[in-house]
Amino acid sequence: MTKNSTKKPRELGADERKLLVTVRRSAFDLDEPDEDSLAEIDGPLSEENEAAKSAEAERALQTDNSDDPVRLYLREIGRVELLDVNSEFRLATMVEGLRFVNNSRCQLIQGNISLETNTYRTIIGDLLSFWKEIKKTISKDEGELPDLGLMLAEAQSLHHGWEKDSPSYTRAYLDNGLWGKNDHWNQVAHQVYGLFLCFYLLPFSYAKWLLEYIRKSQKLPVRKTFFRNLPDDESLRFELDAIAYRNDTASQALARSNLRLVVSVAKRYMGRGVSFLDLIQEGNLGLLRAINKFDPRRGFKFSTYATWWIRQSINRSIAEQARTIRIPVHLFEAISRIYRAQRKMTQELGRTPSSVELVLGTEYLAQKDIQEIITAQSKSVAISPEIMARWENAAKKVEDILKIAEEPVSLEVPVGGDNSSQLGDFIEDVDAIAPVDAAAREMLREQVQTALSALSKRERQVLELRFGLNNGKEHTLEEVSCYFGVTRERIRQIEAKALRKLRHPTRSRELRDYLL
Repeated sequence: MTKNSTKKPRELGADERKLLVTVRRSAFDLDEPDEDSLAEIDGPLSEENEAAKSAEAERALQTDNSDDPVRLYLREIGRVELLDVNSEFRLATMVEGLRFVNNSRCQLIQGNISLETNTYRTIIGDLLSFWKEIKKTISKDEGELPDLGLMLAEAQSLHHGWEKDSPSYTRAYLDNGLWGKNDHWNQVAHQVYGLFLCFYLLPFSYAKWLLEYIRKSQKLPVRKTFFRNLPDDESLRFELDAIAYRNDTASQALARSNLRLVVSVAKRYMGRGVSFLDLIQEGNLGLLRAINKFDPRRGFKFSTYATWWIRQSINRSIAEQARTIRIPVHLFEAISRIYRAQRKMTQELGRTPSSVELVLGTEYLAQKDIQEIITAQSKSVAISPEIMARWENAAKKVEDILKIAEEPVSLEVPVGGDNSSQLGDFIEDVDAIAPVDAAAREMLREQVQTALSALSKRERQVLELRFGLNNGKEHTLEEVSCYFGVTRERIRQIEAKALRKLRHPTRSRELRDYLL
């Protein structure tokens, strides 16, 4: 048995099935990349990624044995062969199959039939709907219909493994130069791939019967014929478990074969406050998200789609971990865009642009306003007050973002050539008491103690408690009376007597100088 052949998987319990569905449906908290984002990656950059992956593998395999974990990791992933577009297409279909089955399972069960039979009836219904739409669209365009027999044979061959020497017929049919670029053909591709996916999900013995039927009649059977020839529930249950097994096998193959892609992308983000190994780990998480969310119908290569998710995962990691003071992800991306515009304008102007000039290279001002500003400046005419106000507001926003982007500096940074001082030594502590004030307070405390020494012990204690002379906490008459075990009136009398003594000129003379 080859390493990609299908062996009989064990039965999954109800809890395991529920967990599997939950995991497959979990989504990353990022939006899906749009067609323009993927188109930017696909092309010269995609070819650059492929070359970088190959070069990375060659360098990894040529390095000497070392205990360096990065070198060991690169040597390990360098042994895994890269995938071509046909292998990516086949593996992505095996991954997509389980998602399609889970969506079919969510359909309402009609009649007294099992979950397995209802699932396959839903799949067969989708299969017939896809083929009906394909015939309708292709005949209207006077195009050539796909060969049902070849599609079915190719789809069923995935049951025995994905490593094939021959190119994919279905992918070749879809990739006519318009796939992923033309909306009309994208709709056709969606239907054709849906049909191919339904063929893949059929049990092997059932598909064998269907292939013979197609070759004899050159068409698909009607719905009743499909239903009448469905295998029993046990066979369908086995096939559903086999689909889940092949999904895991394909996911692992896609992940292992694209680890070099993660390394080639992560290398571009070195020196941003996150270690290389951590960048690789975050990129691997993005790769796993790409595997779970990749849709082969869109016409892009998996490596193109994965590159976008790897970048997003690494960027998010840098935003979360690289700075002492965390910056929200959306602001981190805005800072990156402003810095790119700043570098570009610096090269054009030969100097660092001001925030007002920088606005013209960012998206914080409408393109229409930018054109009017450039036109007005070239003709030396006045800019309208409305546009000037929007320009100033946009410049203020750019200034605020650049202030947020400033790196914090530690107070322990050495200052001077001998490193004998720290930055914190030269920063004023506005909350600290000035030396002159501290000396004045100490002299006042001594003078108060001298004045209180002329009082009796009880009088001195009453004043210290009432005015908080010892610890700064003042006490009420009630609290002081409880402390001495007398009435509040008696405490008030003692306080009044003590204050009269202190007001005597011979005792208050030294304290008058401290009154403001």
